[in-house]
Amino acid sequence: MSTPTWESKARLRTRTGCFECRKRRKKCDEQRPTCERCANLGSACTWPTSTTQLMDGRRRERRQWSPKSPILSNEDKALYTHFATTVMPRLVRPNCPSVYSDQSHILRLAQEFSPLMAIMIAIAALDLGNDTLAMQHYLHSLRSLQGCIIGAPGTGNEDGLLATTICLCVFENLRPDVPPNIGLHARAAGVLLWRRRPEETTQSPSQPAVVFERTCVESLLYHSTLMMLFNPSLDVTAGNIPPYFAFAANDGQAVPQPILDESYHFFIMIANVTRIARLSRDLSQEERQMWTRLQSDILQYERKDDTDNSMRRLYSRAVRILLLKKDPVRRTTQLTSEIKTLFHEGLIILETVDIQNYLLGYSLWPVAVLGAVAVSASEQHAINNKISPWARMRRGQAVRLQERLMNIWASPREPEDMLQMQQLQLLMNPLEST
Repeated sequence: MSTPTWESKARLRTRTGCFECRKRRKKCDEQRPTCERCANLGSACTWPTSTTQLMDGRRRERRQWSPKSPILSNEDKALYTHFATTVMPRLVRPNCPSVYSDQSHILRLAQEFSPLMAIMIAIAALDLGNDTLAMQHYLHSLRSLQGCIIGAPGTGNEDGLLATTICLCVFENLRPDVPPNIGLHARAAGVLLWRRRPEETTQSPSQPAVVFERTCVESLLYHSTLMMLFNPSLDVTAGNIPPYFAFAANDGQAVPQPILDESYHFFIMIANVTRIARLSRDLSQEERQMWTRLQSDILQYERKDDTDNSMRRLYSRAVRILLLKKDPVRRTTQLTSEIKTLFHEGLIILETVDIQNYLLGYSLWPVAVLGAVAVSASEQHAINNKISPWARMRRGQAVRLQERLMNIWASPREPEDMLQMQQLQLLMNPLEST
């Protein structure tokens, strides 16, 4: 059936182009940063942000394709309230700027997007120790999300979809029962961020939508890089993380960060160090070049070191230990001696670190590396003392790390000069599902 003439004239010729082409009702070639039409006219070529769409010169709400949340039971309402008031504040770092205490955008999304509401309730139930109810809502979120993905438009700009994948990563990290299935969710979140193609915005960083987007970006970096130590499916390099992250992290500028205690480039360094250290074979020529660059990166990181920042100093020792594991030049006896020195320095620093001042995954990463090279019973006891309080609270990351280190420490003993190398490799072997 043909379209009536009056309707054709009223319809925009472009729905995804720049503002200028939309205003003129012309087809946009969508070449960024400046499309061909704007370049020819000498016009300023501006683009919609991820939170607004301009159509016919008027701001309109984005069409809602997602299903509405079902009416909540009293129990689910209580769990949602627990998530919003108790769990959500713990998902950003304790010392982050106060603006990030306002996560109203993602909480509003849950009211309209049932998969997000379900995973928030699952996280709250998990936090309260109701694993059965948590799994019921987790599975409901996955099933509901699958239906939404089938019906989703191709723009990738649906905030509810992105928020749900990020919360699924959070759930997987928190659950204490099995190795986390975080890889699939993290990759999905990465794809969604790739497709959003957000541009620099003039909106205030305190706007709820801006807070939401920055939180999602940093959360994906946080989960993907720090969990790589235990999960090879998350192996990440600077080449396959969306370029948008470089803008979003905005290194070197006074932009508040809700999750990352360090710069964007720091987390890329952690990812690349992990990928190199995981190898059990000799390094290729390209990998040797990467190893050399990482040595330079850690030197630059240490030059910025703040002697009052115990966690930074702890990270520098842990990174150096992992790099020594794949040192292409020095002999084993020399490597072992240097690892022991770094370990004992790290152990002294660890005594001064208050893990409660950081997000748990961030604080446990260097503890995991130190634990893997702890040989004597007293050393292992000191490491375990830092993990046990969180494991007793059933925090999934702490429970799994404690179990992993116990298995490593109970493994068949190699000669002393090889024991630390053997334990490091055991730390980085893939987690086996139970």
